[in-house]
Amino acid sequence: MKKQQTILVPTDFSERAKNAIDQAIHVASRIDARIIIYHVYHRPTTERAQKVSLENLKKKIDRNFDKLSGSFPDLKKIPCEFRKELGLTVEKITDLVNKDGIDMLIMATKGASGFNEVWGTKTAKIIKQIKTPVFVIPDNTSLKDMNKIALACDYSLKTDENAIGLLTDLAEKLDFEIDVVTLNREEKTMTKKEHENRDHLVRQMGNDHSNFKFTQHAEVDKGIMAYAKANNIDAVVLFPKNYSFIEQMFHESLTEKMVFNSPIPLIVI
Repeated sequence: MKKQQTILVPTDFSERAKNAIDQAIHVASRIDARIIIYHVYHRPTTERAQKVSLENLKKKIDRNFDKLSGSFPDLKKIPCEFRKELGLTVEKITDLVNKDGIDMLIMATKGASGFNEVWGTKTAKIIKQIKTPVFVIPDNTSLKDMNKIALACDYSLKTDENAIGLLTDLAEKLDFEIDVVTLNREEKTMTKKEHENRDHLVRQMGNDHSNFKFTQHAEVDKGIMAYAKANNIDAVVLFPKNYSFIEQMFHESLTEKMVFNSPIPLIVI
């Protein structure tokens, strides 16, 4: 019997995090997954501890969980668990994902014009430390009406078959098409090895849900978003460990990457 997948959704009880829960419910209902809604809290400071004990803080978190449960009636239709844990956010989320059989992470993040604002330092750190697919949900975006997504590709390395399989499975269950987009290259300039890697990807992707495109832009990251805007792309997919150009995009001090006017979800596999 196939194991039911588990989606982890960290929350700080903000409206931004509530949107991520809403998206997780949609995805879980389509792929038959369970959800863990997870809150990491910090020990009160010495000053606060005089007024609020750790036990009272836990009770407050439980009340917030109850409110979330009441806010999303569809949670009753999906296996769902609420968890809270004392510690540091990045460390605790990373440990839970890596040690507890989490299959997918759906995280809210602040949408804005700069790379760090879009991803957030915590989000970027978590992505670098886990192998689990991550859906990054900026403000005012949704996974519910995805018709077409863009997979950024440079064919520098052979794409991992498990990553391709996961993406094509999501395409089938969430009903979207995939544009495989190569930036700043023309097909005639590709090396023999790059052609082999591309042919491998074509075979793995199949023809039902994928289209292969070439486009030009002075900067790769901005080119991805320019392509997305021009082609009504609903989300951008990145396979970080399969590209040479993606490494630079995870540098925490980089502030002018992934610039675009209307933020869209990012899927990191």
